[in-house]
Amino acid sequence: MKTIFALLLLTICTQTFAQTTKWTKEQEDEITGDQSAKFDDDNLVDYFSTTHLNDEDNMLRNVLSINLSSLKSEIKINLLNNSILYNNKKSAYYTFCTINENKICQVVFDYMDQIAIPNISGEKKDLKEKLKFRFNPNNKKVQVIGYELSYKKGSKIVKKSFNFLTGKYIATCKNNGKTTNGSGWAKELQNIYVENWNVAFLRDKIFWYGEEVE
Repeated sequence: MKTIFALLLLTICTQTFAQTTKWTKEQEDEITGDQSAKFDDDNLVDYFSTTHLNDEDNMLRNVLSINLSSLKSEIKINLLNNSILYNNKKSAYYTFCTINENKICQVVFDYMDQIAIPNISGEKKDLKEKLKFRFNPNNKKVQVIGYELSYKKGSKIVKKSFNFLTGKYIATCKNNGKTTNGSGWAKELQNIYVENWNVAFLRDKIFWYGEEVE
């Protein structure tokens, strides 16, 4: 599926730069470098920008702002730094945003220099996340449709995937050649919009789903 927009940011540093060493030639060809794309339900381009600040619980974050042409207004999406939840330590992180031809926006979070410190659920490190959202033409709101994360906990490699359209989640844990699977459904995992994507939702709800596989 073709990517028509891409933006790479490094949080905590004051500069913004592209890191191409991990990209394939195909990915490089897809990237336009523009900060605009068609995202909502009209045929006009929408404009993207980011700001950087601290919020509750001192969770450093970027905010992705999108000027929606159909609404003639700006919406803001929290790009939270979750390293505090999983490492009990603040880490710098990349946010790599892409929009495909189906107008699905994906943000990849890649944390740097992670140091695992035991917290309430044990050692967790090498955290990586993916967040997907889209414009819902029925209610004219930006809907979060998916979230994925992976991390290491001791010798275990844990992966979790959430589908916010169906309310289902899947969790897997690989440990010394053995794989443990878990899955489930919850009403609170359906109909998630950008205004619901905050520290409390991630810390008090998402964080605990899939714990059975660990």
